[in-house]
Amino acid sequence: MSSWKALSARWGGGAGEIDQVRIDASTSALETIEYEHHEIHSGSAFTCHFYNEVTDIGEMTAIAFNTPDTAKWPHLIVSAGSTGACYVAVYEDTSIDADEGTQLAIYNRNRNSVTTATVLSIETVPVANKATSFNEAQAAAANITTTTELERDYLGAGERKTVGGSNRGTQEFVLEQNQQYCVLVYSLTADTVTHNITLDWYEHTDKN
Repeated sequence: MSSWKALSARWGGGAGEIDQVRIDASTSALETIEYEHHEIHSGSAFTCHFYNEVTDIGEMTAIAFNTPDTAKWPHLIVSAGSTGACYVAVYEDTSIDADEGTQLAIYNRNRNSVTTATVLSIETVPVANKATSFNEAQAAAANITTTTELERDYLGAGERKTVGGSNRGTQEFVLEQNQQYCVLVYSLTADTVTHNITLDWYEHTDKN
């Protein structure tokens, strides 16, 4: 009993203390949240999105960005939708001409946090906390060249899908530092359709 009292005396939220474990009063179950949920609370989770209308087979919608040369790595989940048949793919080590797209706003998912994302836009002078979006004309002008295809999924009309699966714990991509990435939706129909891409990620430095 005395050893338990000594241990419990160190529980708390202050310096040198251990945060209290929360227990549900009704069931005595431990109250926990997923790590990615914690990252939202801590102000380290971000999102951006882009939608675009295309009118023919082969027309593209894209979001691209560079990761910084630091050990703070983005843990990324991609979701995409379309009102017509298409495929969505995630590419690594792409080659994209600078200054052809549009700066895309990135939002902290904790709207009370002032922390900004580390990813960089595709520009001659890259801008931190920005990605770059591309409509069909901009994508053509940017000469997007893909190298490593990390994932490809096909979508039917009106379908929305999380690329890689819906279980974040096993399906997120931990992105390579100092690398360029592009998420691209490619139309498979001659109809006029709307593409939508949403990127969600948190940024984390490994504890190893």
